[in-house]
Amino acid sequence: MKLSKQNMRGVTLIELMVTLAILAIILMMAIPSFNEFRQRSALRGASDQFISFWANSRMEALKNNSLVKVSMSTSGNNFCLGAATTTIPADNIKCDCFTANDCDVGSFPADQAEWKRIRYIGDYVQTPTAGSQIVVIIDPKRGGLSNTAMAGYWQIASPTGGVDYKLNINIDRSGRAVVCEPASSTSKMPQFSGRRCN
Repeated sequence: MKLSKQNMRGVTLIELMVTLAILAIILMMAIPSFNEFRQRSALRGASDQFISFWANSRMEALKNNSLVKVSMSTSGNNFCLGAATTTIPADNIKCDCFTANDCDVGSFPADQAEWKRIRYIGDYVQTPTAGSQIVVIIDPKRGGLSNTAMAGYWQIASPTGGVDYKLNINIDRSGRAVVCEPASSTSKMPQFSGRRCN
């Protein structure tokens, strides 16, 4: 059966241009949502790394029956978590996780790209009032803090550009790490609507 020329109709240039214009508009509307999704994902991933690092440091303290100090070191815009053994229950000297073998328990990350451009906001903050302790020490006997007054948090924020999300990694008096969203955060993450920090 032969098709007549009337049945062999193609797409005109105008129809193609209209279709491409509609696709471009839909894409432009989707880009901000996609960027916000990427920022939230990067922030959640970084908070998971914090929790995992803290849990491993607690396990090392219990396993080796020794005090372990955990701290955050910064160098320009770079930052890393470090954990080292100590014999001083009130030790306030960070191990330098940028220096090889300075943090004998462990350090994270091996490469700054693993943070996915997450920002670190300031030093460790003690709660309920700001103190001067910048190192958190894990007691091996209880798996908690060597001094309950060391309870506090680290704060991280999403990459710059777009919406500014923030999360706190709270270390409570018993040494548990919990991620929550600070009440002062201007942009809210829907996943943390039930986990707001006090």
